[in-house]
Amino acid sequence: MVKRTKLATAIKLAALSAGAAMFLAAPASAQEAGLDTIEEVMVTGSRIMRANLEAPTAVTTLDSAAIEFTGQLNTADILRSLPAAGVSGLSSTNSNFFTSGGGINTVDLRNLGEDRTLVLVNGRRYISGVAGTSAVDWNTIPTELIERVEVITGGASAIYGSDALAGVVNVTLKDDFEGVEVSMSHGETMEYGDDKTDRLNILMGSNFADDKGNAVVSLTWSEEGGVLAKDRPNTAQDDIAECLFTGDINDCQTSRTPFFSSYSEWGRFSTPSTPSQYTVDNGQVLPWNAATYGFNRQAFRRHSVPTERYLISSNISYEINDKLEAFMETTFARTETQTDIEPFPHSAGDLFIDGISIDNPFVPQDLRNIAIANGDDVIQYVRRTTELDNRGSFAERQTFRGVFGLRGEINDNWNWDAFYGQAQMQDSQRGTGQLNISNFRQALNAGDDGSGNIVCLDAAAVEEGCVPINIFGYGTISPGAAKYVTAPSIRDQRTRQTIAGANITGDLFELPAGALAMAAGLEYRSEYAADFPDALTRSGQNGGNKEEPTEGSYSVREAYMELDAPLLTDAPFAKSLSVGVAFRLSDYDTIGNTEAYTARAAWQPVDSLRIRGQFARAVRAPNISELFSPGGENFAAVADPCNGVTATTAGTIADNCRSVPSIAARIASEGSFTLTQPEIQGTGGFTGKGNENLTTETADSITFGAVFDHDFGNIGSMTLSVDWYQIEIEDLIDTVSRQTSVDFCYNQTNFPNNFCNFVERDTAGPSFQTGEITAVNSGYINEGSLETSGVDVQFQWGMLLSDVIDSAAGGLDIDVKYGFLNEYTLTKFGDADESVGDVGQSEHKWLATATYTLDKFAFQWETTYIGDAVPNQDNALFNFDVGSFVTHDIYMSYNVLDNTKVFLSIDNLTDEESPVILSGVTGNTTGWDTNAAVYGTYGRGYALGFKSTF
Repeated sequence: MVKRTKLATAIKLAALSAGAAMFLAAPASAQEAGLDTIEEVMVTGSRIMRANLEAPTAVTTLDSAAIEFTGQLNTADILRSLPAAGVSGLSSTNSNFFTSGGGINTVDLRNLGEDRTLVLVNGRRYISGVAGTSAVDWNTIPTELIERVEVITGGASAIYGSDALAGVVNVTLKDDFEGVEVSMSHGETMEYGDDKTDRLNILMGSNFADDKGNAVVSLTWSEEGGVLAKDRPNTAQDDIAECLFTGDINDCQTSRTPFFSSYSEWGRFSTPSTPSQYTVDNGQVLPWNAATYGFNRQAFRRHSVPTERYLISSNISYEINDKLEAFMETTFARTETQTDIEPFPHSAGDLFIDGISIDNPFVPQDLRNIAIANGDDVIQYVRRTTELDNRGSFAERQTFRGVFGLRGEINDNWNWDAFYGQAQMQDSQRGTGQLNISNFRQALNAGDDGSGNIVCLDAAAVEEGCVPINIFGYGTISPGAAKYVTAPSIRDQRTRQTIAGANITGDLFELPAGALAMAAGLEYRSEYAADFPDALTRSGQNGGNKEEPTEGSYSVREAYMELDAPLLTDAPFAKSLSVGVAFRLSDYDTIGNTEAYTARAAWQPVDSLRIRGQFARAVRAPNISELFSPGGENFAAVADPCNGVTATTAGTIADNCRSVPSIAARIASEGSFTLTQPEIQGTGGFTGKGNENLTTETADSITFGAVFDHDFGNIGSMTLSVDWYQIEIEDLIDTVSRQTSVDFCYNQTNFPNNFCNFVERDTAGPSFQTGEITAVNSGYINEGSLETSGVDVQFQWGMLLSDVIDSAAGGLDIDVKYGFLNEYTLTKFGDADESVGDVGQSEHKWLATATYTLDKFAFQWETTYIGDAVPNQDNALFNFDVGSFVTHDIYMSYNVLDNTKVFLSIDNLTDEESPVILSGVTGNTTGWDTNAAVYGTYGRGYALGFKSTF
């Protein structure tokens, strides 16, 4: 990561902010009149203003105090601890090996994927942080500016639009703040002194223009130092699960250490005629020995991605008159991340050559003699290019978002708002450790120039600066050769979003039990995304496979309406009874029209009990990657179902094969369609190709539950909610494997079918060679279903201890969130896979907190529980219980002055170790000995800081 005087930067930021705060806080005359106070609020899950905080569906709320008590820098880390949260595809602990996306933090509800989780800020869509998807990077949302976060699960497309199949996370930012608040903190692990985190935030706000306006500005700098694999005893060396060798399930949590990579930095060499393998140590040719010469990849890997963030966010509002207010929201975020993995492993085959000529002057004489004795003229090799630096990427991501709008009152019953917003994200990445395979081939093609100098033999390559390379032994690649064969990579990703809309809400007319409430609106949204790899990557001339640029866009126009009708009020056994409906019509320029709708009912038989239920049809339109991605190149072998077919072979597959002219011609010429060995080996093609013929995913979700809310007097007040949910998604948008493409093309009676579009055969060669598969692509299709169901329970109890025990003081609040997973079934091509109980899909999860407050002192104890799970119940070898995982966190704060408090948080107080899931076992996160996305923990850690308010 680029070094700089970060503390100095933070101090300058603080000074500038304090000066601005003093300016904003200048005395202003009192406002004589303002907007009428609106008692109603908007609750996530509905756009109808309500006179209370009773949501029409189950809502989990985290306010600013609860967020502060966690001590976390990133709100995503807090949300991932909720039972309703799934396993995020991107976080600081599981993204180190990603080509792009390292250090990004996302949130996934119900394990249905980030693309099915809609993130809103102040009720409006937020820009994606991952090009081509709708996944939001929570690094760009300022934690200290958050007033509250509301999470609803289940279909909400009728209210908010596409992507809300799993649910909605709505972030409400502070918009009426006066004063200056400065907070700083430092944290690190207690046993190892790593995972260092530093944060400085300045929040300032003031009224202006005779109190007609208010401006809130948040400035944040934070840095997370990350953790190296080599710094932890259990991951300092490459290892692997012992059961992979013994076949005994009892050995799956026993580590075989070390288990070094055979791609050695000394090199591993052989000749085509014999299996014997050798290495070169200080010019001496020795038999290959993995224990001595194997490569320890863990010495170069990161457990977590270092991330530095700069955020400037603001909320500004101004009352134009008593009925009209203007508002503006802005966010600028800059994040810098650094990924690191081991240097590049490569072989002669990666350069598309048979090996190194034995005439190469760098070939040790003993190795040349072995080749000559075997009748071979090349040396085969694999080599780790340590001299070329680690593989990894430094990413600079910049996100800007601005929303401008007006809102106001028409009369006492009707309110409206209109808004327009622009946002963009640019992700510039600089990669290291890659090879230029064309230059590497030329550098290996070396000889003696007749004067004792070793030079490149290709004259054109010499003109271009070719430097011969010596790969025989440790550290033998010269700096000049390393520079010549290195391929610094560049990647530019960007997204743009435009949103606009107008909403109106109010009471249509009175019914016997109350007013019929309505919300309606029009919305427009356009999305653009692009991913531009460098020229070598596009041409397939670096060490990786070929990747084409991705670029695409779409726009959608939408209209929605929501109605809420009271049926009974203050009737026997019906304190209240209401029903509601919502409908949204969307028109995409890519897929046409989609429809989403919701129907719900709420019944309150007595004051303390509310019963609620909802049915929702939600939709998700395909995103830009799913529509337009060119896919990534792949050369893995694919089995051809037509191999061996003759003129008389019976069956659907044979009939379909013979209907292909090139195959029929080969059968006629040769008697059968029998592939040669070269034709059977690796087959080209692209995986993850976009499909512009995709249609929407549809989801039906049902929720039914009850809320008991009662004040028990001296012993406190309690709220208990129990909600059952079921979500079923049809027409899943997912990729189909290359082998599945081939199989389903030829084993169907409707031939040719859509799968056949992914298969390419040779039609131009002579008849004895035609028909072979030249490429098989895999792309996105609509196929299969996903169904999940379970129960959510939330329990809250609050009391003053003095009401229970006379001598006691302070208040005690208990909050428990529990999730029971009953079903999670993914069905593809008729094959149903039930995964409840797998790692990441534990049947039971809960989060419990107990908070004690007394005057200037606050203390919170938080316990997170993840139930028993197995790595893979479908694989007998991996169907073992990793056990439950329980961690305890504490938070303490004390007001040392009227305006200043100090705080201490300790994560994983008991230093709980993550469940052991070793390399080779399903679910292992590369570089870890566990599944870091589920159980990621660095051991016991602390954060110490202060917050002052002026």
